[in-house]
Amino acid sequence: MDLSNLISRLSALKWNGSAKVDSLVQKPAVGMHALVDVAHVVAGKGFDGDHTKKDWWKGERVPGREVTAITREVLDALGAGPEVPGDNIVTKGVDLKSLQVGQLVRIGNVILRRADKIHRPCDLFARRISQEAKEAVLALQLRGALFHVEQGGTIQKGDPIQVMPREVALESDRSTH
Repeated sequence: MDLSNLISRLSALKWNGSAKVDSLVQKPAVGMHALVDVAHVVAGKGFDGDHTKKDWWKGERVPGREVTAITREVLDALGAGPEVPGDNIVTKGVDLKSLQVGQLVRIGNVILRRADKIHRPCDLFARRISQEAKEAVLALQLRGALFHVEQGGTIQKGDPIQVMPREVALESDRSTH
């Protein structure tokens, strides 16, 4: 599909319904993506069982990349399966672009904090899906979101996603400083 058609499809997306986990993807080795029904998430680390270099880019660790997420709506518009891009969580019904830096999200008993880094599509994303897909999600900033793990626990496929009000994140920040 050409770039203008992809941008049109992505621009028309709506995040309706209740927010939930559509898919979970574990990354046991570089380039290997396995769909799982349950993921154990470790504070300060990410998905238990993911390879140790998953949060590295060009030889350096990227802070705030403990858990990555993309929406099912975006993947459907791109014609890609949930395991293709390699994000840990594929959401449904929640606009990840609307999350503010520091905002908290509860999934199961796990609490994630939206990182300050932007989740940009890379050349690997283009090779896995297409160059046009990379350009379209970059233009519309729909690649997804990066998260710190504030509280570890378990996430299951189908779990509801609760986006906490920004004030909760601000109160949490004040109480830890």
